Amino acid sequence: MLTNLLHYEFKSTGRVVLPIAAGVLVLNIFTNILSHFVQNTSDRLPLAGVAMALLALASAVSLLVVLAICFFIEIQQFYRLLGERGYLMLALPVPIWQHIAAKVICGTVWTLFGMVFFTLCGMLTTDTVSGSGFALDFSRVTAEDVAIWSAMLLIILALIAGALLHAYLACAFAAQFTQQRLLISIAAYFVIGFIGQMAALVTAVFVAFRGYKYLNNTNFSAASFFGPDNTLGVIVLTLLAVFALIAIVDALLWALTQWLMTKRLNLA
Repeated sequence: MLTNLLHYEFKSTGRVVLPIAAGVLVLNIFTNILSHFVQNTSDRLPLAGVAMALLALASAVSLLVVLAICFFIEIQQFYRLLGERGYLMLALPVPIWQHIAAKVICGTVWTLFGMVFFTLCGMLTTDTVSGSGFALDFSRVTAEDVAIWSAMLLIILALIAGALLHAYLACAFAAQFTQQRLLISIAAYFVIGFIGQMAALVTAVFVAFRGYKYLNNTNFSAASFFGPDNTLGVIVLTLLAVFALIAIVDALLWALTQWLMTKRLNLA
């Protein structure tokens, strides 16, 4: 059933994201082509340079719009799930966790799409793709590079999922109320964010204090620990530890969201 939910999510959101992204892509290609004709006419046609600058600004803003839509569209879908669509979707014989999973997976994929789209269109607009400074040489990629980039990709995915679950939890909290849900969702979003920041600060101070005491009570040698033979392992393990911490926070946000949707949801 999860695959059916994912198919529905990608189909309903793709109808919005893909046409907008296609239009922005055409705009950026047009801006890039037109800039080659206008760049040498600033002395003869000063207004053309001003118009080109405004068009480039519009292209940059449009890229930000696509990135924002890719992230927020699934938050809107989740908000509607707890309201007008809840009577239909939540009546299906589907566990709550599958609804959350479909929203998280779809939102993460679209956000990644927006990030890649933003990067590629930005390089197209600035001629980085055709310039000599951009070249892909996969023959130089080593196993160490793959390990580090894989760990960083896991962190990026966990951060995106956490940002979505943060918003989902705020929406689920607001779904307990019958009025002013949008305002309550926004307020809950900032309150949850503040609590998370305070918890992260306390955890960081505690870990730093315990780590300092441990290093003082042991014969720790930084040169041997970060030696040339251990550098890769330390970097990868550090990245995986960061990923594990983010995953724990994501799991907590997920559990709270699922509990609110299961025990405290009010569709009235």
